[in-house]
Amino acid sequence: MERAGIYSGHQDIKGAAVREELLPGINVTDQVMTRIREMEPVRKRGGIRFAGKTAATSGMLAVTLLVAASAYAATEYIQIRNKAGEVKVQHFVNTETEEERLAKGVSSYHKYEQKLMSFAKPGEQIVYFVRGEPTSEGTGRLLQFAYKEERITEYSAFLDQMKTKSSPVIFPETAGGYAFKYGGVQPLYPAGDVTNNDPVYQQALNELIGEAKKDKTRNLFMKVMPWTETGALSAHYMKGGAFINLSAFVLNGGNITVPQKPADRAEKIKVEGREVIYNYIDYQPNSFFYLTWYNEPKDAYVQLNSWGDRVLTKEQLLELAGELIKGGL
Repeated sequence: MERAGIYSGHQDIKGAAVREELLPGINVTDQVMTRIREMEPVRKRGGIRFAGKTAATSGMLAVTLLVAASAYAATEYIQIRNKAGEVKVQHFVNTETEEERLAKGVSSYHKYEQKLMSFAKPGEQIVYFVRGEPTSEGTGRLLQFAYKEERITEYSAFLDQMKTKSSPVIFPETAGGYAFKYGGVQPLYPAGDVTNNDPVYQQALNELIGEAKKDKTRNLFMKVMPWTETGALSAHYMKGGAFINLSAFVLNGGNITVPQKPADRAEKIKVEGREVIYNYIDYQPNSFFYLTWYNEPKDAYVQLNSWGDRVLTKEQLLELAGELIKGGL
């Protein structure tokens, strides 16, 4: 399986995971939201061409995911493989300009985000149908998904949510002496072949299309749909004015493609027996760095960064990564 697209934004990094065919619900900034929505993935038989498996909302996650489209050059950079030799993480250069990105237009999610988020309660997954829109921007599905962030501020409730939603990854209560501030868990979205064949999703779609046939005054039709599986999770930890952001994206058999600008740098470092990637982002006029690694037993892609009034050094962040890896991440 093939996936695409992790890329970082600014120092107080916001982000999301991306389902193999869809990127609902990431409420970061208009620019980031547009970027993510425009790049909804397309499934191939035996392969996924997009990053992650889920999406988050309201800037819950630690690193902005910008999905790699075919406009990106195919130059290969760093790779991480699993024990079977399969590529799970692939870096390559992103040559798309801002003008090229904007020329692709705006997805239906971006157009209707405010209505979708007003309709949902925190923690709810929404399925929706838009009359007259291209089928999910080329993903081949009529039924689309969104999620409204539930920001959980008590660790005990966060732990319960991770367990209730069958998360393969469990985040700790503290990270390097930083206390838990808040966290969130986001749903795992189904692949297109599932939504096209599963009776539950087909019934939901038929209901929404039925509404559309009766009501010609609007184009957006939506309903709440319960969810049970985790696709991504995030946690923010704090110590005074300093913060640690930790996020994980469940790959569920897929892989991650990470586009990077020519000025960015990535370095593979061995930490507690695991390959960790030190990512340096030249985001003028500022620059920053973060760590990523692949957890094979959990089949998850983990991201870690530090920000605030005391940013951890490269060595300190690597030391913290080692502690988290030893703890199961």
